[in-house]
Amino acid sequence: MKLSLPLILLLGSIGCTKRGPSPETTWVPDLAPDLGSVVARVGSVPIYAREVEAQTIGSHATAREALDDLVALHLLAEKAHQVAKFRPDWLDPELRSALAERLIERDIWPQVQRENVPDQELRNIYQTLLASFVHPRLVDVALLVVFTGPLMKGEPRIERAETAKALAAYLASKHSHSPAEFESIASDPAWRERSISYRRTLQGLDHPFSAKVGAEVAKLKAAGDMTPLIEDEDGFFMATYAGERPPQNIAFAEARDQLRQSYYEHWRTRRIEDLAQKLAEGHRVESHPQLLNQAAAPGQGS
Repeated sequence: MKLSLPLILLLGSIGCTKRGPSPETTWVPDLAPDLGSVVARVGSVPIYAREVEAQTIGSHATAREALDDLVALHLLAEKAHQVAKFRPDWLDPELRSALAERLIERDIWPQVQRENVPDQELRNIYQTLLASFVHPRLVDVALLVVFTGPLMKGEPRIERAETAKALAAYLASKHSHSPAEFESIASDPAWRERSISYRRTLQGLDHPFSAKVGAEVAKLKAAGDMTPLIEDEDGFFMATYAGERPPQNIAFAEARDQLRQSYYEHWRTRRIEDLAQKLAEGHRVESHPQLLNQAAAPGQGS
């Protein structure tokens, strides 16, 4: 069977029981006790333990995955039967697979092509990520920070200010400044225990840190450049240049293809999930994976 699609897993996760109007029963196969215990039903159509066992051999899937595949196959074939109005021969696995694959090809894949991703959904993503498409010059900086927060006052803040001044004096004594050096300082227990922390970010004029930080960072132009000690309500900062990203103003029309490319897989999975849910409506699905081990073939253990 060739149904290695997200649809299979999604249909298999419908739940132990889903109730709805009963499907037609005129095409239910005869009972086959030689196939072992019934481990699932789709409408009135049983799925037997030996069928699951055969599916695991053919697909190299786990027993649970094989059971989910078979449940999905029966749902697809039931839908095909309702559309085609004929009674398939359930002893013919190729026919069952063909019915399911034909349904996927005709009714599902046309709805989940890349060009079907709605523009409005892409626009919403564009607005959410607008800062990635429209921004001024961004400076890639490594920072050593002594955080205080706006509420820290009095003696605690004075202590952290002294730590920040000691850090600034230490850095001023160095001949070079690099992100690796800043990270090493923050990892040194002597500094780490004094609430020195390391950050690496793309800093704009006022984001992610304040406009005070942004104004000093904007002056950095080349490797080795370092800001003076900066103080704002959040704490004390020193930054060194690591690179930059030039200003950018990409309109939605320019970003549409890039957004569609990155969003498509997520959208397709969600769309298939919706289609699978609709497909399962009108059927009573029972799945009992816990019976698989109990129904193992003789000589193959439990």
